[in-house]
Amino acid sequence: MNNLMSVFKVSCIFIGTIVGAGLASGKEIYQFFSVYGLSSFFGLIICFFMYVFIGNMVCDICNKKNLSSYDLLINEICPKIPAKILNSFVGLYYLFSSSIIFAASGSIINQFFSIPNILGIILMIVVSVIILKFSMKGLVLINSLSVPIMICLIFIIFIMFELFLKPIDIETLSLLTFKDNGIRLHNNIILSCILYGGFNILSATGILSSLATQHKRSNFKKGIFIGSLLLILISMIINYLILSNMPYIAKYDIPLLYISRIFGKVFQLIILVLIWVEMLSTETSSLYSLAKSISNKYKISLFKSILLILVISIPISIIGFTKLISIIYPLFGLLGVVFIYYIIKYKYIKKKGI
Repeated sequence: MNNLMSVFKVSCIFIGTIVGAGLASGKEIYQFFSVYGLSSFFGLIICFFMYVFIGNMVCDICNKKNLSSYDLLINEICPKIPAKILNSFVGLYYLFSSSIIFAASGSIINQFFSIPNILGIILMIVVSVIILKFSMKGLVLINSLSVPIMICLIFIIFIMFELFLKPIDIETLSLLTFKDNGIRLHNNIILSCILYGGFNILSATGILSSLATQHKRSNFKKGIFIGSLLLILISMIINYLILSNMPYIAKYDIPLLYISRIFGKVFQLIILVLIWVEMLSTETSSLYSLAKSISNKYKISLFKSILLILVISIPISIIGFTKLISIIYPLFGLLGVVFIYYIIKYKYIKKKGI
């Protein structure tokens, strides 16, 4: 039973960390995959193998060297100068990731209730700080509760969509082409899935490194596999739902909220709460990962580190959710690719016996 619970916790935290603002809202899936039509499903399969492959390597390295934070992991896998550069940029990533989720909270509250974005941002800040007062226990609790509910609800939306609305067929899907009016740094599905997988792996590394030292190696790897599989399944469902509602859905910050409107206000409100809670789980993971690194480096309390991050990240969130995702995520996806390169090089080229 303890082993089963360990696998469950790792799976939930992995899913909850990656789902976050972009995937839970549907915006990430639209930005990185749906615009490519039918080939988007192939890209998601590539991401699944990336998650399992790199997640297992993070587990092996952290277990072998007893590394409990992302900065210690980077210092281990990289030469001294690249480690300093990568640690600085990863810290920036977590900072911007925090800002993106604040902005997303503002967008989702504004889109549904038509109230100022700043109220949604304040709500996210307050709840995040309360949860992080309980450190890792708070993260485990929020993910253990929210992730299973999220998975069930997304499957329910899919089933209801198929039963009560006219589903899109494969032939129609293959003919779809979309004009994306957002900011795009590339136009290639392979590059898109590598960048997407890269920044998701990067976002999860801070939590994975902590979990790897707290769970048996076999349980951790099973948790990563199950988490990756469920993550890709729900991503494919969200992708399918977005494709089925094109092109009208393209103009919305929160595509999944737009899709759920067809099932009535009550169901839409349930989805809104769920999306917001998943954003909260990623926000707390990002804050915890960066705050723990700052706390270790500068010998200040975790809570003071969190407050420092909030002071910096809140003004950035004013830029807006869609703009931040369009520019920041692809750029930090490149950073994730660099991180993956050093992990593979450390494990298979340096042959340190891990």
